[in-house]
Amino acid sequence: MLSDAALVMRCQHELPETTRSFEELVRRYTQRIYTLVFRIVANREEAEDITQDVLLKAYYSLPQLKQPAQFSTWLYRMATNAALDSLERRRRHPWTASIEQSPEQAQPLPAAAIALAHPEEQLLRNELRDCINTVLCTLEREQAQILVMRELEELSYDDIARMLDVSLGAIKMRLHRARLAFQRLFLKLCSHYARVVRSRPRPERSGQRPSQQAQPVPRQQQRAQEQP
Repeated sequence: MLSDAALVMRCQHELPETTRSFEELVRRYTQRIYTLVFRIVANREEAEDITQDVLLKAYYSLPQLKQPAQFSTWLYRMATNAALDSLERRRRHPWTASIEQSPEQAQPLPAAAIALAHPEEQLLRNELRDCINTVLCTLEREQAQILVMRELEELSYDDIARMLDVSLGAIKMRLHRARLAFQRLFLKLCSHYARVVRSRPRPERSGQRPSQQAQPVPRQQQRAQEQP
């Protein structure tokens, strides 16, 4: 099987006359891009539209890609920016946004991963996710982008440094600052939802005592204290 880099180089020589190599790249990456975008925007139709737009933009931009081996990170970065742009438009025009429950396999940002155990709390989950999206698009774009790269795409520090063309030390410092900024905004805008969830009593099961298990803490809050 040809590598991504080999397919990209073929595309650069073959497009637009022949699309077979590009179709293979689309086959490999459509679901990955959709999943990434959906985790950010939390809306199926919107994620589908963004995914198609990103792939179309890749089709026209591929001939100018100077580093074929970096195709995946280039494509993920394009998708991340498109999703963040969508959140920014939603923040400016909130009446155009629609809320849709995310499937179990596609969670929002790990920062929002507060356990909500009961079906009646689904509305609260949706509101919390929407609030976290507000935090994300309120952050400076560079901070939001680097958080998505690290927390959602789970890219290594080295990969992020190469993508942004900065030193490893600078990436660690930027990520540390981005986590702190996210934490401050989360506590300011979304702490009410977290408190409500933690304070709600869990119903007892027949013949069992209430669970004493501690509620999970948002991952961003845990990691915000990490030192670069």
